[in-house]
Amino acid sequence: MTLKATFDKAQYLNKESVLCTVYGLKDLDNKISVELYNLHQKVDVNYFHKYVIKDEIIELVFELSMVKVGNYGLHIHINDEVLILAFDVVNHYKEAFRYGFLSDFKPNDGDQNDLDYIKDLKLNAVQFYDWMYRHDDLIAPSEHYLDPLGRETSLTVIKDKVNYARKLGVRPFAYGAVYAGTKELFLKHQDWALYTREKEPMIFADWLYFMNVTHQSPWSNHIVKEFYKSMNELGFMGIHMDTYGFPKVGEDYEGNEVRLYEELPKLIDQAADEAAKISQEHGVIFNAVNNWPIDSVAQTKQDASYIEVWPPHNSYLDLYQLIRRARQIGHKNVVLAAYMHPFKDAVKLHEVEAAERSLLLTQAVIMASGGTQLVYGEDESILCDSYYANYRKLRKEFLPAVYRYTDFIVRYASLLYNDSGYDISMTATDGINNDYQFSHPEVKFSANGKENTIWTILRERQKRVTIHLINLVNQNDRWNEPKNELVDIKNIDLKIFINRKIKGIYTASPDDNLQAQSIPFEVVHKDKQNGYHLLIDNLKVLRSVWIEME
Repeated sequence: MTLKATFDKAQYLNKESVLCTVYGLKDLDNKISVELYNLHQKVDVNYFHKYVIKDEIIELVFELSMVKVGNYGLHIHINDEVLILAFDVVNHYKEAFRYGFLSDFKPNDGDQNDLDYIKDLKLNAVQFYDWMYRHDDLIAPSEHYLDPLGRETSLTVIKDKVNYARKLGVRPFAYGAVYAGTKELFLKHQDWALYTREKEPMIFADWLYFMNVTHQSPWSNHIVKEFYKSMNELGFMGIHMDTYGFPKVGEDYEGNEVRLYEELPKLIDQAADEAAKISQEHGVIFNAVNNWPIDSVAQTKQDASYIEVWPPHNSYLDLYQLIRRARQIGHKNVVLAAYMHPFKDAVKLHEVEAAERSLLLTQAVIMASGGTQLVYGEDESILCDSYYANYRKLRKEFLPAVYRYTDFIVRYASLLYNDSGYDISMTATDGINNDYQFSHPEVKFSANGKENTIWTILRERQKRVTIHLINLVNQNDRWNEPKNELVDIKNIDLKIFINRKIKGIYTASPDDNLQAQSIPFEVVHKDKQNGYHLLIDNLKVLRSVWIEME
């Protein structure tokens, strides 16, 4: 048995002890040491460890105390092996939003492996998808029931998973559709519904009736009360407010025009205010389907900007622009629900591997752009469809890459979703720009994600410039398609002319062991200007380089 280590929580609050357990030890005679890193810097850590024997199985438990708020890499040395993990400590859960999903709540689905998996991926929020009894009557009147699409569901299983998620530091969010109710509700309250200009009720899939979400409509108060009841009675810590993205405009029962992009922000804030009555750790998130209406909802009281991605947002550059725009106007974390279609029909091994490459490249783009992706959940599975019950199981052989990528985004959050730097990709490199000059004898570079190039994304803040290199060599620029074999790129040449003094240059990648490495550089002269020269030794999918300035 190889050594394996896990934390007891997905995320830690300030002043909580960090517990990490190592499994797979053969005896109690081991040479042990621990190192803690913040980016490339080694930081002091207070810890103690003890052996625990359960059923003749040896566990080694580490407890780290007084760890300050931040994002860390933990290196546990045991004899000649080193285990590298990542964790973060926050003042408040809402400082980060790393989102997963659950969609199975059958009576026989009471095990907790799905949530342990989510915890081990450091996802600190989980959506309970289609858990509810009805769209307009969320909590079932009986223990066992059929969900709106006829799947067996157990209220006890839901409660147990909600409680266990909270224990793991994973905030459970209840799916709740804001846009429609059942035919029974419509027949009872026809004045709550939304209508066409021809005075016909708007209907979705022949069984859901679109509702009027204006503040004056009784529907708004009704659905927000259902949200509050779900949080208060079942223990959910948030509501995932879903929409269909249509209609954008309708009429109320009296024939008045309803512009949803004006009304939805009020509904989001109303729901957020209700959640806050339970605690400040409770919140809401709203589905801006295909980025609509992001301009009016980004600044609401939701915990993060959440965007479900559909065509025509087909390119890697589209993902980048969705994230950068939402961050710019909302000043919040951005989550893309980017469902990986290549897994849908992948059966043969080469098809599955092509889908896996598609996932890693998409993750690389989303991470480098400053966002996170909703795609992982259930029991080692992935979303490939907007109906979450149609998830696909990942290969065991692929899971180490999944863990490395999810650890990478936690450990290097200050270069990724926590990087508030100014994007200089299009003003400092490529084209006429000469501040950062990338070169390689066999490949081209681009600042905007062109196919068959290495895409360079650069951000700058006071004393640091971050460079993300994404390997699109041998690939087209469409994110949701199977991908060709990756071409490893060696020895990328970088010259820097920025009239600033560099203290150090470092790099890390989710494609290797996550450890930060120092990159040697030399001073060069060109056209009476001093600059710097360095080599980036390899790139597989994603490599991050950060330059510390004086």
